[in-house]
Amino acid sequence: MARGDSVTVSFRLNLNREEDMEIWSFLTGGAIEPCFGDKSKFIKSALIRVVQGIKQDDREKRLVCELNAQREAIRNAMSGEADRIINAVKLIVKDEVERLAGVQTEKEKQMLYVTSETMLEGNDRTAGCFEEESEDLDETISAYAMSFLSDF
Repeated sequence: MARGDSVTVSFRLNLNREEDMEIWSFLTGGAIEPCFGDKSKFIKSALIRVVQGIKQDDREKRLVCELNAQREAIRNAMSGEADRIINAVKLIVKDEVERLAGVQTEKEKQMLYVTSETMLEGNDRTAGCFEEESEDLDETISAYAMSFLSDF
């Protein structure tokens, strides 16, 4: 039914259906002419609103999908960066614990040397005091390091 640059679109209304009957009553009533001029302009206006609404919904759905993809990419990048930082901190802490353990070992050697000299002089009380202190310090450092690492 195309004639040049125009097309006639026909459709049927089933007057047994309530919605179709309501449409027919509106089209045959007098409410269309003051607002739209005739039935054809009204139908075109109603259809274009529906078509534009559908297109807008499609654009919004695409936008939501794009935003979700961007959010997921950002979340992945942030979690990857966080994992990298956590691993770096773990390595630093491990190195520091090993360094402190080395320093502690040196102090223990020095204390043992001092303790052995003190024991030779007969001052057992001072030597016992240093030994307990170094063991407590070693246990404290180990406990602190392990609790720090377990948090990761």
